[in-house]
Amino acid sequence: MRKPGILILASLLTAAVSCGEKTPQAELTSLTVSPTELSFVSDDASNKLLLVSTTTSWSAQASAGWIHLDKTFGESGGSVSVSVDPNEGTADRTGSISFTGAQSASVSVTQKGSDIRVLTAQPDAFDGNKRSSTTYQLLIYSFADSDSDGVGDFRGIISKLDYLDALGVTALWLSPAHPTSSYHAYDVNDYFSLNPLYGTEQDFQALIDAAHAKGIKIYMDYVLNHSGKDHPWFKSAAADPESAYRDYYVISKTPDEDAAAGRIDNYGGARVPGMGSWSSLGDGKVGYKGRLHFKLDWTGSSKTVTVTQTDEPAQSSNPSAKIWLWIGSNAKNVGLYETSDNIFEITLDVDTDWGFLVRTSTTTWDGGTKWGGRTGSSVVTFGEPLKLDNSTAANIVFGETSYYFGSFGSYMPDLNYGPYSTASESAAFKDIASSADKWIRMGVDGFRLDAVLWIYQAQVTANQSFLKQWYDRCNETYRSLGHSDDIFMVGEAWEAHSTEKLYYKGINSCFEFEYFGELCKALGGNAASYVSTVNGYLSDHTAQRSDAITSIFMTNHDQNRAAESLGKNLDKEKQAAAMLLTTPGKPFIYQGEELGYWGSKDSKGDVYVRTPILWDKAGKDCARKGVENNVDNAMLTSSISVEAQSADEASLLRVYQDFSRLRNTYPAAAAGAMSASPLNGGAVASWYLTSSDGQKLLVVHNCGSAEKSLAVSDDITRPVAVLGTVKADRNTSLILSGHASVVFLL
Repeated sequence: MRKPGILILASLLTAAVSCGEKTPQAELTSLTVSPTELSFVSDDASNKLLLVSTTTSWSAQASAGWIHLDKTFGESGGSVSVSVDPNEGTADRTGSISFTGAQSASVSVTQKGSDIRVLTAQPDAFDGNKRSSTTYQLLIYSFADSDSDGVGDFRGIISKLDYLDALGVTALWLSPAHPTSSYHAYDVNDYFSLNPLYGTEQDFQALIDAAHAKGIKIYMDYVLNHSGKDHPWFKSAAADPESAYRDYYVISKTPDEDAAAGRIDNYGGARVPGMGSWSSLGDGKVGYKGRLHFKLDWTGSSKTVTVTQTDEPAQSSNPSAKIWLWIGSNAKNVGLYETSDNIFEITLDVDTDWGFLVRTSTTTWDGGTKWGGRTGSSVVTFGEPLKLDNSTAANIVFGETSYYFGSFGSYMPDLNYGPYSTASESAAFKDIASSADKWIRMGVDGFRLDAVLWIYQAQVTANQSFLKQWYDRCNETYRSLGHSDDIFMVGEAWEAHSTEKLYYKGINSCFEFEYFGELCKALGGNAASYVSTVNGYLSDHTAQRSDAITSIFMTNHDQNRAAESLGKNLDKEKQAAAMLLTTPGKPFIYQGEELGYWGSKDSKGDVYVRTPILWDKAGKDCARKGVENNVDNAMLTSSISVEAQSADEASLLRVYQDFSRLRNTYPAAAAGAMSASPLNGGAVASWYLTSSDGQKLLVVHNCGSAEKSLAVSDDITRPVAVLGTVKADRNTSLILSGHASVVFLL
């Protein structure tokens, strides 16, 4: 039986429901989010709040990865903080945030497009057709070693042709390949042969053929100013006064007299003071064995020495001497005794195969402390005073001899081509030209000519005449093989531009030694003159000859490394590469430059700027012995290796590869005419490159260390090369970080 109270309560509840009253459960199942729309600007860094109203659990999810929520669920009402990534694109973008719980809700998110976009290179695909004329200078002995003897060789170069091809080069300048008595090989001992350390003629032919298959030409380094002292020609000339090879060299018994009378042909009219020296040929008895008395008269401006034969007792060296003799077959210092004011004497047992000198210092030969005879006036006559000289300071000898001239010292005697107007008729010219024929017929495409200033002692007219005869002679052989173009020949005319340009009268290219100075000035933030200066080089050269090729480079094997001159500043090194490879002319890259090698010849000598390539981190195939193991181990570490830099997208090597590809891809980059753009000035070097078929590029380099903003009127929608950080603001202005560069296809 039911209790009456329970029935009454049930009836009341039923009545309440039927009358439409809300239950507490209905209030707990609602979910609202406000606001329902969020709007952000392109680079908005703020956080915007959404308020969630509910007492039940909920979750939230963004529709795009650029929308970020500080929380994605909750157990009851609360807030959600919303942020977005910067929009670097120029288009607006939309997204949403979905909420689910007892009910669902949605919030729309919009973000404005950026006015500023970061530029990335969008070059055309390289079609494999190399359009550039970029040359890589390599030192055979220190480039790559194929047989593990520590010396670079022809087969080593063959093994690295893929590397050179990827670098975009179209030619190789090889260091002298001939037999030699030195590591550097500029003292040639046979122009018709190859250094056996480098390989055989078959190996050399294989190198030529393999390089040609990759579109890479071969240029040999040819030394026309001098041969080596160990060349059979010179040995014959020295041994036999009647030798036919006497005419191959500059030889005289009385050089000063012959020079004054104009009988020294390779002076071309005058000798450059201080350049080169005369050395005894050794064809007379210049030494002496026996007891002699030496008397130096130091009383006046004219210093003299008097030598007499004597039977007086010999003396030992004066340990407190002020003046010394440098004498003996194994030369040593012998101190003289001051017998009266400024008179110095000694009696000695002499055994010398070369003569003697006088010294006023035992620690240095510099500053006029070495005294000897005058050239051609240094033969002792016993009992008669011989006037001393501390500028020429030739060896004082005891008999007549002949002398030979060497612009670069006694171990590289100058070749003699006779009067410059008929140089090609000389025996030396014909012989060396015949050797060049051999290599041209093997497939060599050109020559780098060493020290062309000194063939006729910096006499421009004489050297022009000689070089034209040489060029025409080699080009005749080259053309006879069916070539439709002319042979390439670049001269080392190491002079100011005003003189260097004149050498184009003889050959079709010379190195522009002033170029790197102008590049360094630009990289220091003074870039306004770069375009006009380079255009000046180009026009000055073509004024000499219409087919002139301006050879531009940073440094070579005779100079401090580019990285050294740029303070080992990687940003500058990268931009130097970008500027070199976007500048008209024929660019040369020196071995190791693309890896950032540094080195100073001023402190350690030439060998320390001729460092071998470190191919991998372990040092395999590194030709250290080629430079007699003289390397800077602090530089030659694994991080600078080809292996390490090839794997690093931000490396200097990658910059060379990218800008070489640009030069090979676009005709305007390879051979376009240069004209200043409106952006050029101050720290900015900017120019147009326009090809003969109308293709046009805009090149912009911010050579300063500070960010630079530039208003642009050109179409900059198509960047094809970028270095550093470059941004465009709605395509009407550019923003370049320090030492950033960009090239646009217009």
